Amino acid sequence: MPLRRIATEHRFSSHLQKVMAQSRLYRAMEYQSLQVAKVEDDFFGPTLNTFLWNVSNGGGGSAANPVISGTLVVNGAIEMVTGTAGNDTASSDLSGGLSYRGDHGAVFVAHIATSSISAGKMELGFTDATADAGAVLIKADRTFTATDCALWVYDSIDNANWEGLAANNGTTAPMATVEAGISPVANTFEWLMVELIESDDANTECAVEFSRFTSEGVRTFREIGGGIEETNAGPNANVLLTPWIYVEASDGVSKTLTVDYVGVYQARTVTVT
Repeated sequence: MPLRRIATEHRFSSHLQKVMAQSRLYRAMEYQSLQVAKVEDDFFGPTLNTFLWNVSNGGGGSAANPVISGTLVVNGAIEMVTGTAGNDTASSDLSGGLSYRGDHGAVFVAHIATSSISAGKMELGFTDATADAGAVLIKADRTFTATDCALWVYDSIDNANWEGLAANNGTTAPMATVEAGISPVANTFEWLMVELIESDDANTECAVEFSRFTSEGVRTFREIGGGIEETNAGPNANVLLTPWIYVEASDGVSKTLTVDYVGVYQARTVTVT
């Protein structure tokens, strides 16, 4: 029997386009190609990979760096504990490398659940720094610590809903808030996704697609904000961004954000500088 050969050239999207561009499966197959750069983490133990992730906390009482969960061991997870300080030192955050750009079509997705939605703040998506005490300063005012970012944000001081926010090069008139009208539910997992879409030939801004799914994968919200068709844009398309997860408690009661999965991916284009 002749040796069975593995279809090596199928690992490249250019070849996939030739053989299945009209197929509904093409996009799913393209994700598996070598021309997509990606990081996926299911957080299987015993310890968090700190060569891949930056971990930090606000330094307040009992605040803790993200760690592999000691209880949710099936499928793996990390826990991010805010502590009890009752201000922005009651926080915990996870970030990666500054390796993602809007002109590469970067996508962030995470499967998360929070222990409480009372007096808390969460940010998930992309930002341009790894050491901020939150990328968003005041959610209701659309003011930012970050210069460029695109994030799902929950802040109980403002309202009870997930909303999409983005900053573009520190502008004082950022993208209009994307209002999902969906509230997180304590101890209930959900998927949140942020996709950057280059929308300007000058490479100075992105549109941002915000999607939310149930834990079972049913999409419950999808909307695009920012970009060339709006006066106010999403983040600069040519700025290096990091994946970002941040949780904060403001009432002196510690909160735990559980992260079951994080995936970040974009088109692979090698740039020599």
